[in-house]
Amino acid sequence: MASSAVGVAAQSGGAAGSRAPVAKPLVPYTTCSFPDGLRVVGTEPLATGVASRPVQTANGTESIKMEAAEQVTFGYPLTDLFANAKVELLPAARYPEMKQILLANMAFLESERNGPTAARALPVGLHGFEVHGNDLRKIEGSMLGMYVLFDDKAHVATTVYFLNQQAWQRKFQTMGEYGRLRDSFLRTYTGCVRVNQAVER
Repeated sequence: MASSAVGVAAQSGGAAGSRAPVAKPLVPYTTCSFPDGLRVVGTEPLATGVASRPVQTANGTESIKMEAAEQVTFGYPLTDLFANAKVELLPAARYPEMKQILLANMAFLESERNGPTAARALPVGLHGFEVHGNDLRKIEGSMLGMYVLFDDKAHVATTVYFLNQQAWQRKFQTMGEYGRLRDSFLRTYTGCVRVNQAVER
């Protein structure tokens, strides 16, 4: 699973100082709050001049093309980061192709020895998002799970990396506790995005 974790633990304070405005279709993904204290702690835009990123599949390295992207980090008070999300606006004409590459990347990771296990029982009420995910079997490494939220109408794919931390720096201590926080995040975040999208219209 480490092959997809490059850079996911970076903490950014991109909201400070001068920066390009967030692309309008991505704004709803960057301003959510959560009833359990989780909050957005950083956002950072796609690097200037970068319009793609590589991912590994069974057919080799493929390229995800994007028109805009934001990295959004989430954390609970007095803990290390809980999640990091790549929110990517994909070219409308190539959205189906990019979607299949992202799914192929997940399948590749799940096929690796000691790789993550595909999520079989996703939480209900994900507000019209198509969600795919996988998780490690136990608490280890730097990343415990990766979930991709497809918003077909907006042509946005959000890849959420759920992060591991030292025991005293995390909100959970067991995989069961992690799973409950993960599912709460997926339900709340997708609902928040939908509300924000309605306000933006």
